[in-house]
Amino acid sequence: MAAEVVTTNSVKNSVPLKKKEKYLVTTGKRLLRNKLAVMGLIIITLQIFLALAAPLITIHGPLKQNLAASELPLFSEGHWLGTDNYGRDMWSRIVYGARISLVVGITAVSLGLIGGVTLGLLSGYYRRLDGFIMRIVDLLFAFPGILLAMLIIAVLGTSLVNVAIAISIWSIPTCARIVRGSVLSVKKQEYILAMKSLGASDLRIMVKHILPNCIAPIIVFATMRMATAILSTAALSYLGLGAQPPTPEWGAMIAQGQNFMWTSPHMTIVPGIAIMLIVFAFNVVGDGLRDALDPNMNLNQ
Repeated sequence: MAAEVVTTNSVKNSVPLKKKEKYLVTTGKRLLRNKLAVMGLIIITLQIFLALAAPLITIHGPLKQNLAASELPLFSEGHWLGTDNYGRDMWSRIVYGARISLVVGITAVSLGLIGGVTLGLLSGYYRRLDGFIMRIVDLLFAFPGILLAMLIIAVLGTSLVNVAIAISIWSIPTCARIVRGSVLSVKKQEYILAMKSLGASDLRIMVKHILPNCIAPIIVFATMRMATAILSTAALSYLGLGAQPPTPEWGAMIAQGQNFMWTSPHMTIVPGIAIMLIVFAFNVVGDGLRDALDPNMNLNQ
């Protein structure tokens, strides 16, 4: 009899697991059928590899100067992406710049998610807090994003750490709105009402039952926000509010190279292409994930 109970319970527990596995497999197949998304994944994977393997795939240090070899053009011997006006190897600076972009982007998006998800959960679940939290979110929305980031950096000071903090604060209101909308939809489901009637705590309901059902829009937001974070980091560094010379950051490299646009255009074009590619990659992957994670589209497959 005990064996029958165990078998029955195991079968019951395996049903939702099989559904989740089927959903993940279907989602993965849909994503891989999107050619742009696959291209984006390849670009992102390549950037991660370059960032991690930077010391192994570069010969020259990103800060090492050689004035005798300054402003070398593309495909020069020993410097296939040329050098800048101080003779620093452009390939090394691009590769180490990938590290900065990833670290700042991941930090900014992670902090933004922590704040946005928390506010979104509280606002969507507790109606008495909804008005107060949403008014704070509306206040943050009143400032254009880049201007809000510039204001925060002006208060905190110029550094990459403060850039990450500024971008994370900029990300919070959008994330909070997305999560709030999902929470308002999920908490009306019958199983949530059943959990309340069984005496489950609000924290348990929010964390174990509501939040997992909001993961799909959060993943899409985080992916696309990475593109915004990298682009914003480059923009702020270009304006002199982020990375300071001689840090090999792509936006700062463009700011430095603009004075040599006619004599050494590669100093501006190369980091510009690097920014364009990685922003494009995260955007198309985000679009692909949005389509792949749509349950209605998955059900039609």
